[in-house]
This record gives sequence, C-alpha cells and structure tokens, in this order.
Amino acid sequence: MNQFLEERADSTSTRPVLTASGLGDEAEKARMMPVVEQVWAAFLSHRNLAIGVVLGVLLLGLLATFLATPKYTSTTRLEILPDAPVATSVEGQRDKALINEISFYNTQYSLLRSETLAERVVRAGNLTNDKAFLEAFDLDSPDASMTSAERQDLAREATETLLDRLSISPVRNSSLVDASFTTPVPQLSAKLANLWAEQFVQVSIDRRFAATSDARKYLESRLETLRQNLEASERSLINYGTNKGIVTISSQRNANGRTETETLVSSDIAEVSKGLARARELRIAAEAELSNTMTGSAAIVAPTIGSMREKRAELEAELARQRTILADDYPTVVSLRAQIANLGRAIDRETTRSSQGNREAYNAAVKRERELQAELDRLTQKYNRQQQESIEMAILQREVDSNRQLYDGLLQRYKEIGVAGVGTNNISVVDVAKKADKPSSPRLLLNVAIALVAGIALAVGLIFFLEKIDSSVRDPQDVANRFDLPLLGAIPETDLPIASEILNKRSTTYEAYFSLMTNLTFLTAHGAPRSVMLTSSRPQEGKSSSSLSLATVLASTGKSVILIDADVRNPSLNRYLDLPAKAGLTHYLSGDDNVNDMIVEMPSHGFSLLTAGKTPPNAAELLGSDRLPKLIEHLLTRYDHVLIDSAPLLGLADAPLIARRVEGVLFTIEANSTKNRIIATSLNRLRMAGAKMFGAIVTKVGTKNHAYGYGYGYGYGYSYGASGEDKS
Repeated sequence: MNQFLEERADSTSTRPVLTASGLGDEAEKARMMPVVEQVWAAFLSHRNLAIGVVLGVLLLGLLATFLATPKYTSTTRLEILPDAPVATSVEGQRDKALINEISFYNTQYSLLRSETLAERVVRAGNLTNDKAFLEAFDLDSPDASMTSAERQDLAREATETLLDRLSISPVRNSSLVDASFTTPVPQLSAKLANLWAEQFVQVSIDRRFAATSDARKYLESRLETLRQNLEASERSLINYGTNKGIVTISSQRNANGRTETETLVSSDIAEVSKGLARARELRIAAEAELSNTMTGSAAIVAPTIGSMREKRAELEAELARQRTILADDYPTVVSLRAQIANLGRAIDRETTRSSQGNREAYNAAVKRERELQAELDRLTQKYNRQQQESIEMAILQREVDSNRQLYDGLLQRYKEIGVAGVGTNNISVVDVAKKADKPSSPRLLLNVAIALVAGIALAVGLIFFLEKIDSSVRDPQDVANRFDLPLLGAIPETDLPIASEILNKRSTTYEAYFSLMTNLTFLTAHGAPRSVMLTSSRPQEGKSSSSLSLATVLASTGKSVILIDADVRNPSLNRYLDLPAKAGLTHYLSGDDNVNDMIVEMPSHGFSLLTAGKTPPNAAELLGSDRLPKLIEHLLTRYDHVLIDSAPLLGLADAPLIARRVEGVLFTIEANSTKNRIIATSLNRLRMAGAKMFGAIVTKVGTKNHAYGYGYGYGYGYSYGASGEDKS
C-alpha cells in the first residue's frame, strides 16, 4: 500500500482537487437520482414540521366542520328546448345549427343567473317580508319606519343573497338544467328553488307574448306604409300608360314575382303578322295556278272541259273510221268535222274563261298581301314608339312589383303571427324541488380530504421554502464548486462518543476517517502532510472530533502522531478523552520549556496528546509568539505527524495565526447547518493570512443527505464483509 501511495504522490500536483475514495461515483449517482428521492430526503429532514402542519390543518378542518351551520340543498330540474330545432344533412348547415344551439343554451344559462330574474323572485315570493328568509341570512326585518331607499336596499340585499346561494348545473348531453338553492332551512331551500323555476318559465312566456305583440304592432305599421306605397306606384303606372296611349290588354306574374304585360299594339302586330303570313301563302298559291287550268277557279269548269274533250276525241275517232269508208265530202264526214270544230271552239272558250279566273284570284291575293304588309309596317312603327316610351313604364312596373312583394310577404307574416299567437312555451319544469332530508354541508369526509390535501400542500410549500432559504451544505460534493476547496472526506453523523466510536474499525465513522487519511497521502510528495491544522467557522462543527479521529487513524497505520489542543479558549479534547486538566500548550507558550511533562500518551488510541492547558487572558498574543513555530519544529523531530486542533474562525484571530505555522489546513464544515456566507468569510480570512488550504471535511452527514449519495453505511468507498476482513 505504501508503494502505491508513493507512486500516486509522484504523479499529483501540489494542490489537486480530491474527493473521498468512491465519492465521485456516488456524486454522479446523486446527480442522476430521481427528484422524488430528493424530495423524500427533504421531507425526512423536516418531517416533524410537516407532520405538525398536516395535523394542525386537519384539526382546523375538523373544528370548522363541527362548528359549521348545517345547510340544506333543494334542486328543481328544467327542460329547455330550442325554439326552432334544425334538422339537416348538409354538413355546413349542421355545424352552423350546432353552434347556434350552443349559443342558445349559454344564453339560457346566463338568463337563469340574471339579476332581473332574482329581483322578480324577490317580488313574487315577497321575500323582504318573509321572516324565515330574513332570519336565515341575517337581513333586517322591514318595519313601518323604513324609508323607500332603505326598502330598496333591503330588496337589493335579498337579490344578491339569492344569486350567491344559486347554483345552475346543466345536465351533460341533454336539454335539462338543474337550479339549486342552499340555505340553513330545508323548507326555504325548496321554496326558493321552486320560485326560481316558476318565475323563469313565466319570464319566458312574458317575453314571448311581448315579442308577439310588438311584432304585430310593427307589422301593422309597416303594412300600412307598404299599402300606401303600392297604391301610389300603381296609380303612377296607370296614369303614365293612359297619357302615352299604351293600352294593356293582359298581364301576369312570373315565378320571380315580376309582372309581364301585353299591349294592344303588340296584340295587333301578332294578328296582322298571322294574316300577312296567310295572305302570302295565298298569293304564292295563286301565282302557281296562273298557268294551270286544272287548279284554282279553273277547277270549277274542269269537268266540263274534260267531258267536251272526251266527246271531241270520240268524234275524231269516228271521223277517222268513216273516212276510211267514205269520201271527205260525204255528209256524214262533213257533219263529223263540223261537230269536232264546234267542240274545239267551245273548249277554247271555256279554257280562256278559267285562266281569267286564276288571274283575278292572283291579283286579289297580291292586293291583300300588300295591304297587310302596309298595316304591319304601320303597327311596327307605332310599337317602336311605344317601346321607347315604355322604359319609364317598366321602371314604374318594377316599383309596383317590389311594393307588392313586400306587402304580400309582410301580410303573410302578419297572418302567421295572428294564427300562432304566443304558441307553446319551450321551457317546462320536469322535477319540482323537495325539502331535503339531510344536510348537504358540511360533509365530514370531504372536509377531511380537503384539509388533508391543504395540509400536505402547505407542508410541501413550507419545506420547499425552508429548503430554498437553507444555504448550508447538503451535498458534500458542492464544497468544490461553491468554495473552490477539495472535498477530502464526508463524516457520518453518530450518537456514540467519538473517542470510543473511532476505536471500532467496523464502524462507518472509522471508515470515513480512514478514507480521509487515504486522501491526505495524495496531498504532498512525501505523503500525508506532517503538520496540519484543523479548524472550522464556528463551534460544534466537529473539528475536535475530526482531529481526534484523524490522529487515531494515522496512528493505526504505524505512524507516530501527536495531537495538540490549540483551542485554548474552549478546549474539548480532554473532555472527549476523560483526562484531568494539567499543564499544556498555554504553559509552554508562556515560557515553560518542560514539554515532555506536558505530553500525555494515549495507548488506547495510539497517539500522543498535548492538551490546551490553562485558559489564558491573551490567547492571541500567545499563539502569535515565536514559541509556537519552535514547538511545532521540535515535535516534528520526534513525531511523523503533528495535528493541531485550532479554535473556530469567526470572531477570533487564533486560527489565522496558527495557519501560517503549519504545512496546511483542513477546514471542517458541518453539513446542513453552517451557512455558505459564514463558510466563505472564514475561508477568505484563512487565505488572506497566507494559509495553504488542503481541503474540507464535511461532518455530521445524516439521513437528510441520503438524496445526495451520503449517509449511514454507504458513500465512503469502504465497508466490511461478513467475515470482518478489511477490504481497504
């Protein structure tokens, strides 16, 4: 082991940052430790306060529960249906209907909580004269001497009281809503809840009736105005048509409500156009019959001409036959030729007469066509003039149509209101309020649960506050970060006497100081420092017990060690070791050179002790004299290590005076107690005095520090197995 320590010392600098053996891993684990464990550690450190706060709040909750006045709640249930429920399958319209329904119900809930309804309930129930109501809420009873203003104030107080005791609770996914009242009197709670529901229903009916009446009056006035406008626009339209000679023979309204009219001129044009078309057809037909003797007027004589032509053909055939037999001058032949000639002349006369009839028919058709065309042209010119004049008439017609549409729409609405009247109310009472059989408050279990939660919350808050304002060292590893001081050891808290506890090599205290001693061997090139002073910021931080324990552990390794009690103002080593007072350090500093007689051997602990001696009146002067360094130099010739237990720093000059005489200083810090500011001030004094700071020892590490990886039985890098063998 000595060879390992020497190799380690050769590779270290003069002032390395060291930690207790195994503490680096424990600190890393602490940083990774869940917050819950740190909170639990904080609770353990303040458990008495936390338990006291929780119990105190619970007691207050129980006291408030038993002293509270019992209150009774009665509830009436209402059904509120939308005025016009919308059923549609169109997604956009369905969403819009849902939004409108939500707005409707939110409005109804606000109306249920309205001050106007509360005032109406006060008047309807005559609550300002109701003794039960006034006594329940400590309101002044009215009397004959009260002024009007005082009565109004009383009514206003009653209104505010009702609103404070009212609870509106909509039933989820339904059109139902509960109205509840809580009072000290069960009958009063039921009465107020029923009054509230009745007046809310009545308000809805009144509002509907008022809305219907107002709507009828409004529609009547609007109908009268629109009727006058319609009559005026119709009068203007008729007068304009009369002045312009525009004769309307028919009118009808289309699907859009617009009036379509037919004038006399347009009707005449239609008739003339039809006649002209027929005349043109007749003229074309007559023109085709001019050269045709079989159609038209020629058709009348056509049968006669046909029979005559047949007769002539027969005669010509007979003539041909006779001429084959008889001579041309034969009377029969001559007679036949004469008959044929007469028939030809008759046929020509009839043909000429029929052609003349077709010509006359054609001429008559042409004349009729021309007359009708002239009439159509005249009517067209007249129609065009009327069209130009009808622009203003169309404007007047549109005005008439608009006024008629407005009038008809309002008239229909007026008729609907007259038929519907007030209609069925959409609000109804489903369940009336009944007198409560048992109080609704106070509720013991609920109040206990609330008090428990409040107590826990308050305790957590106090613990959090105390932890925040606590600037002491809770994580020993923070010493290096806060004070730029290496952590050399973390010493567990113990209730046993330190003088006997350090002799037990199986104890955690011995393991902690053995770890401290091991770290000291790395501080200098020659191993553990030969002269070391131990001090602290204030008393009771464990510097004397650390001096005693470190001397014992060093001696157990075979080293010769002497411990000097330099806390001459308040010596404690003789009390720890149960030694009688005798000559000591102060006697030597005062001029007594008989050091050998002052040294006490401690065979049980293995080291020598130089007690403080008699308490001097001028301790600082003695410690600042030249005899102290001479004493240390003399003792170093006899012992391997000289340990000095110095006085605390705050308010005293002893420690800075001694610090300059030794090789280095070990600074003792009590965990969870000494504040950062005090520690920083003490270290600053030592450094200003030129002291060499080896590192810090954090003492009295207890259960509160478990969350940081330190505590009883772990965190020091050493332990004993079941066989009791030292594993270091």
